[in-house]
Amino acid sequence: MRIRKRTIAAWGASALLAALALGLLFSCGAPPAGEGEFTLIADSLGEVPMHPDALKLDNLAFAFDGSMETRWTTVAHMEPGFFVELRFDRPREVAGLVLNAKPVPNDFPRGFVVEVSRDGSDWEEAAAGGPDATKKGVTTINFDHPREVRHVLVTLNKAAPYWWSIYELEVKYAE
Repeated sequence: MRIRKRTIAAWGASALLAALALGLLFSCGAPPAGEGEFTLIADSLGEVPMHPDALKLDNLAFAFDGSMETRWTTVAHMEPGFFVELRFDRPREVAGLVLNAKPVPNDFPRGFVVEVSRDGSDWEEAAAGGPDATKKGVTTINFDHPREVRHVLVTLNKAAPYWWSIYELEVKYAE
């Protein structure tokens, strides 16, 4: 199992400031009741076009608002390094994730790595996948085994000429 450290400094100060200035780094509150509380963070530090829908669509709260009418999106073509991170309020036993992009079935991750952490400093790989993890726009990610974690990080490792979108994110808790 690969373990690595990841810190905010790895982004680079100028990239982080640019992301903050463009409003590309968001933090949202809890998911629907009964789902367990987490904060969702995302980053798409690529070349972001000045798309007219950028401010309207790039909203992380839409990734778990219970509506298939709204979505979070990168508002840019997928690039390696784009990520979504879940930060739980307390340790949770997590077995996987479901990333639903069914309304725009081309907006699924072509390649990804999922890393987990108990403390936000030491990371280990829990899953990896490609296009075969997605059926009709719904990407199902099963960890190699359930993990007690406070952080789950999904990072793209393949580019695609589509935006990465999540209409609804579901956490698969271990039973």
